[in-house]
Amino acid sequence: MEENKRDKEYTEGIKVSGGFLGWLDNYWYHYKWPTIVVCFFLIVGLVGGLQMCNRESEDLIILYSGSAALSAKDADDICAVIAGIVNEDFDGDGNKNFAMSKYNILSEEQIREEKKKTDENGKPIFVDTNYYTSQSATYHSYIQTGESSVAFLEPWLYEALIANPDPEKVRLQKLSDVLGYVPDSACGEYGIRLGDTELYRDYGVMRNMPADTVICLFKPLWKGGKSSKEEFYAREKKTFVAIVEYGADTQSDT
Repeated sequence: MEENKRDKEYTEGIKVSGGFLGWLDNYWYHYKWPTIVVCFFLIVGLVGGLQMCNRESEDLIILYSGSAALSAKDADDICAVIAGIVNEDFDGDGNKNFAMSKYNILSEEQIREEKKKTDENGKPIFVDTNYYTSQSATYHSYIQTGESSVAFLEPWLYEALIANPDPEKVRLQKLSDVLGYVPDSACGEYGIRLGDTELYRDYGVMRNMPADTVICLFKPLWKGGKSSKEEFYAREKKTFVAIVEYGADTQSDT
């Protein structure tokens, strides 16, 4: 009898649970930390996704490629100037949000000239040729995406794009097809010299790019990319015209 009493006292405080609560208790005991880690990354991913969804969409992306090492602020200021002269909010969200894809590239000749320079102690300065090679490769890949059509290019990069003797294979639009005329400041049939524009003269930030930079417009790519969309390419053409014709009356080719 005494033994049965002790057994009863021993088991009286023990609850035997089953069902969902029992399974949950067992699961938490064995998998508490893996579950916490997974939940943490799920929350981070959710917050990041919401931030991406709430981020302002870009109305247009300007392309710069050349010897100027533009800072992020330079790029933002240039984009603000260009957005300011465009009299249209393309996506109707109340903001004209322009961005820039920029590539700091030197030609082989420019690299040779850089290597001739010395520091204050007369020692040759270091020229990171791998950096320029990487920038060049990225630029050439980027212009195949159709993400940007309005471009500011170093003269030698512009010349490379119009070198094909077959006009149908030239990647750039003829000025006469876009503007209906060829400005006096034109660099041949496809580009405008930045230093000859009113925009360059009126806005100091535009002078962060060399005066001989060429403003041009890529043809749309029909296989993917933003320029393949007629509505988007139309806004790029309007932006190009706004840049070229800023502060000047429409001219005619005489």
